[in-house]
Amino acid sequence: MKLWRLALRATNTTDRWVILISALAIAALMVAMMRMPGNRATVYRDNQPILTVAMDRDLTTEVTGRLGPVRIQVEGGRIRLLEYDSPRMIGTRTGWIRDAGGTTACVPCGILIRVEGEPEGTTREFDAVAH
Repeated sequence: MKLWRLALRATNTTDRWVILISALAIAALMVAMMRMPGNRATVYRDNQPILTVAMDRDLTTEVTGRLGPVRIQVEGGRIRLLEYDSPRMIGTRTGWIRDAGGTTACVPCGILIRVEGEPEGTTREFDAVAH
């Protein structure tokens, strides 16, 4: 109780409004940052889509990058770059991605994976589509 009285004496009305608006803004940002899980991922090579993969099925597939084959793994609703021939292997350090809007890439190979989402209740009837 004494802490509350001290806080009231140490602030004026403007301070209290700033604190309230800041708290609401932080709460709104937290809600906005919560992403929905993606239900498919698109694999791009040199900014051209080459493969679309459903995230609800486990699979390991291979696409051809500039430096050779790139293995991609889908498991448990998440996806990652598994293995490829690249000097630093930075794309594998990203690890698993699952949220809509998440991306991982191997720049030397020219491969980018982007997770996409759809409204709930929408289903796909395929495992993968090659372009």
